[in-house]
Amino acid sequence: MKKVLSLVLTAALTVSMLAGCTSKTATQESSTSAESTTAENTATDTKTEETAESTDTAATANTGETTKVAAMFFSLEGEFFKYFDDLLKENCTMLGYAYESQSSNGDALTMIQQIENAVAGGADLIFVWASSGAEVSDACAAAQKAGVKVLAFVQNPGEESVDVFRGSDETMCGEAIAALAKSWADDQYGADAGEGVISTVLFGNTDSAEQKERYEAMEASLKEDKRFNILESAGIEASTIKAQEATENMFSKYGQIDCILTTGGEMVLGVIAYAISEGSPVEDVTQMGIFGTEMNSELANYMKAGVLKGSVLNGGKTEDNVKEIAGIIDSLLKGEKVDNFSAVDMAQITADNLAEYGY
Repeated sequence: MKKVLSLVLTAALTVSMLAGCTSKTATQESSTSAESTTAENTATDTKTEETAESTDTAATANTGETTKVAAMFFSLEGEFFKYFDDLLKENCTMLGYAYESQSSNGDALTMIQQIENAVAGGADLIFVWASSGAEVSDACAAAQKAGVKVLAFVQNPGEESVDVFRGSDETMCGEAIAALAKSWADDQYGADAGEGVISTVLFGNTDSAEQKERYEAMEASLKEDKRFNILESAGIEASTIKAQEATENMFSKYGQIDCILTTGGEMVLGVIAYAISEGSPVEDVTQMGIFGTEMNSELANYMKAGVLKGSVLNGGKTEDNVKEIAGIIDSLLKGEKVDNFSAVDMAQITADNLAEYGY
C-alpha cells in the first residue's frame, strides 16, 4: 500500500511541478494624454498644467518621483511565497506604485539592514513579513520616525512600530486545527468513541509569541476531547527536516501513532515524509489523521491522495488576501485613516472543499 501510494504521489507532484512552470503574472499598463493647447497658451501655462496633473496621481511622491513600495520577506523560497510576491507586485503596479522585494533568508540582521537600506533609498512604504516581529521592531520604528509607512504581516513588531499590522487571531487558528482533527475523529472513530482511543502527537513552534499562542491553543482545545490520548506535545523548529526527525523519534518511542497535529506547513511535510518512507512502521498512511496549516500544490496533492486530512489557511484565498493588503498600502500612501489592526480571513480546508481554493 505504501509503495503504491508513493508512486501515486510522485506522479501527482510531477504534474504539479510541470504546471507550476506556467507564469500567473499579469501586467496592466496605463497611459495618459493631454489635449493640444490653443495657440494662445504659453509654455509656462503648459508646464503648470502638467505639474498639477502629476501631483494628482498616486504614483508620485512629494518629490515628484515614483512612489516606492519595498517588500521585505523572511523567505521567498517555495511556490507559495513566490506566488504571493508576484501577486503583491502585480497589485501595487496596477495602483501605480514602484515595487521591489527582498528576502532575508530567515536572518533577522539581514532584514534589519534591508529595512534601513530601503529607508535610505527613498522607500515610501515598507511591507514587512518577518520570521519574528520582535527582532525587527526597532528597525520598523526607526523607519516610521523617518516618515516611511510600515505595514507588517503575520508577525507583529508591535503597535508602536507599525502603521498597520495584518495578521490572524492565533488562538482561533490553533483551535481551528484541533477542530479539523475532531471532525476527522467523528468520521473515523465515531463521536462516542472511548476515552484515549486515538494515540496523538502534537508538534508546534514557539520561536515567536504568535506561533506559541497558536500551538498552546491547539493543545488546549484538543485536550478537551477525551478521545485523544496525547502521547507527547513537542516544540520543534518549523522545518521539514526537523519535523521528519521528530516524527521518526516519536514512532520509535511510542510505536503506534494514529494522529499528528502540527502548527505549520513545513512541519506537515516532514511528518508525511517520514510516514511514507520505506523505514516507517506506518502500513497505511491514509488511515492516519495528519493536520496543519498552509496550502500549496504539494500539500494539495497529499490531501487529494488522502494523506493530509485537513489544513487551516490563514488569509483565506491568497488572491483576495493580497488584494486587501494592496488596498491598505494604497490607503496609507494616500494619507487615509486606517485601523492599526487588520484581521485576515481563515479557512479550514479538506478534500471536500480543496477545489474552491484553486487546487
